Amino acid sequence: MACSPDEHEHKGSCCKKCPKGKHVSSYCAASSQTECAQCRSGFYTETDNFIDDCLPCRSCDPNNHLQTSKYCTADSNTKCKCMEGFYCTQTSGNCQDHCEKCELVHRCPPGQGVSVPSNSTRNTVCKLCPPGTFNKETDYVTPCQNHTSCSDLGRSLISPGTAETDAVCGDFIHRCHWMIPASLWAGLILTLMLIMIGVIYLKCKRRGKAVITLVTSENFVPPALPPDVIKYPGSPELQTLTHSSKLCAEEDDGTLETDGVSVNMFLEKCGALYIPDTCMSYISEPYRSEPQEDDWPVP
Repeated sequence: MACSPDEHEHKGSCCKKCPKGKHVSSYCAASSQTECAQCRSGFYTETDNFIDDCLPCRSCDPNNHLQTSKYCTADSNTKCKCMEGFYCTQTSGNCQDHCEKCELVHRCPPGQGVSVPSNSTRNTVCKLCPPGTFNKETDYVTPCQNHTSCSDLGRSLISPGTAETDAVCGDFIHRCHWMIPASLWAGLILTLMLIMIGVIYLKCKRRGKAVITLVTSENFVPPALPPDVIKYPGSPELQTLTHSSKLCAEEDDGTLETDGVSVNMFLEKCGALYIPDTCMSYISEPYRSEPQEDDWPVP
């Protein structure tokens, strides 16, 4: 007899199947339908069925480098996958997410790096390290890496890198051993600038004209002048005294002394004191003696 897809022929009758996750606990009869029961722990059914007991769940054998990826339930079996460092070479029928056989992934030796990493179903692909790169590890994860650039680090190169080893750098390169640190240069230049500014300021501050100060005493008695001076008070030879005259004796402090008269001369020109060639002292004129009675002309 022909039964529908969801039925199963049993003793001349079409009986209903049990859904996944259950099994038949009592078959149908002419007056009763099929009775189903839930799968107990560790057993399962993944499809509609007409079996009297559930199927046992599989186990993932670590000796075959398998580990559980999904635990068994009442309506699905256990699923296994390869351990780390292995890849699957055989799956179970239509179940592509369950692996039954694993193999060790290829490890790239020194001088070669990982070009294509492995996954659950693919082996590692290695390639030779090109110039300027290296790999010193033996594994399935490390790609080729660039050599260390000693020049970029400011270090000397001791040994260039190879396909299996990195470059070896030495100490830092000191290109200018004599150079003073920039901070000391800046301080030195600033100090020199301040000194120059100070010198220029002092010179310009002291720039001025010659000042002649006449210092007299309260009890000063005019000197007795020679007759020639009395008779000829306006004589130009007697009005101008030069620095060679005894009346212009030069002192360390810039003081000129005459009989009873001290003349302090300070000539400032940007801070430098000097005495000119001509004392320019017009001393005799203020103290010119008036003619005496004996010197008056006889009428």
